[in-house]
Amino acid sequence: MALVLFGTETERRGQVLAMRLAATAMETRPLRGDLAELVTMFSALVGCAECHGYATSLDFSDLLEEEVSSDPSARLVELTSLLATKDDRLQGIHGALLVALFADEVDALATSAVNQLASLLDVNDDLVRDVARVADAQAASAKADLFRRFLAERIAKSADVIGVHMDRHDLGSLTTPSTIVEYHRLLASAPEGSLGAEMRAFYSDARFDIPGAPGAPLPVEFLGSHDVHHVLAGYNTSAQGEVYTAVFNAANASAGIAWLSVVLLQWHQGIKLGVFPEGHSHLEPAQMAEAAKRGARTTVDIYSATWDWMALLDQPLDDVRAAIGITGVGQVGPGESWNPPPSPTPAGIQ
Repeated sequence: MALVLFGTETERRGQVLAMRLAATAMETRPLRGDLAELVTMFSALVGCAECHGYATSLDFSDLLEEEVSSDPSARLVELTSLLATKDDRLQGIHGALLVALFADEVDALATSAVNQLASLLDVNDDLVRDVARVADAQAASAKADLFRRFLAERIAKSADVIGVHMDRHDLGSLTTPSTIVEYHRLLASAPEGSLGAEMRAFYSDARFDIPGAPGAPLPVEFLGSHDVHHVLAGYNTSAQGEVYTAVFNAANASAGIAWLSVVLLQWHQGIKLGVFPEGHSHLEPAQMAEAAKRGARTTVDIYSATWDWMALLDQPLDDVRAAIGITGVGQVGPGESWNPPPSPTPAGIQ
């Protein structure tokens, strides 16, 4: 998984410490507010006895103290020893990046801290650099790089090919006409109670055009499978539902967290990156952690470009969820709408 590291106790402590260092901007400010709550929720997830088969939960309470450390350099030395391998360090940096992007508004101090941590751990990650550029200057080139990278990762097309289609404002044509015809046929013929039937309800509730329709902004290979992820995980079409679906993906996938970064920037911090309108959303740390837990427990990498989701559209929805290990409840129960009324905007968010 790309987001939450369920490894040794040492590796898990490193994940929590990296998240703390982002939230405290390298121990220059107290661990308070929503970022502190997110770190606390994820520390509980990473240390959860029931989740990992331990007799007792792991204790990271010393990493959750509110006041800044009296010896910040010791924290950094500890981090380098806890995250020893390249993969461990990359996952630690991605956990820290999640914390930085969880802020309701762009948090340049937290994002800068993630950049510093990446340098300290020798993690050469273009994603982190581009997010830092967007946070500092909202650079157009960094936004395009982020969007192109996530789409290349998602549909197994080269970034150069995607770049050509982006320049033409014609990403939908990445899908062949025969694939569009087949997707629409499978949806129309899917029996009641099936994944495909619930997809029809999803599109009807949300008033979305079915991917592949004339003028569709993204290819079926991405947009169709993304909509399947919403239905399988049970997250609605609100801005919050987009984020929780992306967190689920990030914990389930091996590919990385480029899509989660795009979603948090676009639908949480209000920075337009892609083809859809941007917006602000208020996120619940407990929901974030629960989405990550559910994604991590899912036994099939549904984010992979090789996963044949179209072949499952005629199968019973409950059977598909059981077969790939999706458990628990998202936001949408049986018979409920995929398009809830907008929730009030919390005070302080414009």
